[in-house]
Amino acid sequence: MSLSIDGYFEGPDYDISWHKVDEEFNKFAIEQLRETDLFLWGRRTYQLMEAYWPKAAEDPSTSRDDREIARLMNGTEKLVFSRTLDKVGETRNWKSGRLVHEFDPREIRRLKERPGKDIGVGGPDLASSFVREGLIDEFRFMINPVALGEGTPIFRGMKGRMSLELVKTRKFDSGNVLLYYKPVRQS
Repeated sequence: MSLSIDGYFEGPDYDISWHKVDEEFNKFAIEQLRETDLFLWGRRTYQLMEAYWPKAAEDPSTSRDDREIARLMNGTEKLVFSRTLDKVGETRNWKSGRLVHEFDPREIRRLKERPGKDIGVGGPDLASSFVREGLIDEFRFMINPVALGEGTPIFRGMKGRMSLELVKTRKFDSGNVLLYYKPVRQS
């Protein structure tokens, strides 16, 4: 998940234009997508992805890397968590998966136990629900070298403290730094 140095997932009005995306970042994104076989997205994250990636897959002006990202996004199973959507669409180059109206931690635990690759969680509100239930095994924060001062905080609505253990870092030429953390389970 991309973050500003001061912990915002997005700026005011859902602005993500400050994300530092370059060829190195795209190669990383492709690596991550190849390691993922299920996306769990909130409504807004789903709508943002669905508005861009299906078109990118067919646009001849789209970079080769973005076409590969679009292909991988399209072929990956998706669960969309929303109380307001009636349905999620599917087109020739966007396979949506299924809509879930209520967050059920038991169902997520079952999904985590199935064999397969990683499960990606997108969206700050959904991520906060997963944090509250202890469902996150690893956080991957792509810290962008920018301070926003306001926006949507990554852990909006989180109550209490969460301790994390840094397990890996990766520096990008753009100034982005990827931090891998595991939650420290309190006994």
